[in-house]
Amino acid sequence: MNTTKMSSPLSLAATIAVMSVTLQAQTASSPQISSPSTTAATQSAPQAAQAPVQAASLTAELTKSIDTKKAKVGDEVSAKTTDDAKLPDGTALPKGTKLVGNVVDVTAKTKDQKNAHLVLALNRAVTKDGRQMPIRAAVTSMTAPNAANSGMDTASSGGGMSAPSGGASTGTGAGGSSSGAAAAPTPSAPTMSDSGPAGQPTQGQMLKSAQDRVAVGNMPKVMLSAPTTADSAGVLDAEGQNISLDSGTKLTLNVIPAQPGTQGQ
Repeated sequence: MNTTKMSSPLSLAATIAVMSVTLQAQTASSPQISSPSTTAATQSAPQAAQAPVQAASLTAELTKSIDTKKAKVGDEVSAKTTDDAKLPDGTALPKGTKLVGNVVDVTAKTKDQKNAHLVLALNRAVTKDGRQMPIRAAVTSMTAPNAANSGMDTASSGGGMSAPSGGASTGTGAGGSSSGAAAAPTPSAPTMSDSGPAGQPTQGQMLKSAQDRVAVGNMPKVMLSAPTTADSAGVLDAEGQNISLDSGTKLTLNVIPAQPGTQGQ
């Protein structure tokens, strides 16, 4: 019953594995590499490996657009929190806290390269009073602004919010009756439909494990995967198109504090 976004009922329980597997795989492997001759090190290693990773669940939105056609490795990624949150160590992240990172890897869709790929990092939080702190973050859900639908090359200009004017897609004008049959073309296509019932926006699905791949909300051809390294927060892939994330794209993240200088380890 916290007023913070510490643990929303399902999101943290269902998605903590995304952060846990990524971080525990790294923290658990490094002690085992250390020489077994030091008994203190070998005794502390199991404790470090067994310590559960507890992450704060928070929401944010991008404040800068990112497009695989233009992006380069090292370009800044910027977001801001949309609610108050508190990290497990008690650090408060007020609403409006800036989350900063960079593009870790990017591949644009071209004539020869049919798919686009984008890896993002968010590794620093900056509060409004200028305080900075290193973080590790995992994006567990992503939803593009609904306007992104207009740029999609799937079902494009149909779906006028149940307005009967203008035939929807291909071959639906034969009947011509005033009933419109707006819901019939795409009754239930869970991850491949670019809008919900009656043209309403779709919410991005939630990652539930480190092996999950889920569709980005309002961008059904763009898939979100869990981060695979300590310096990445999310992995995006798209078939047959570039990835264009507008400012205002909503993120759900699991975040933990990081020791200074450990982001790339």
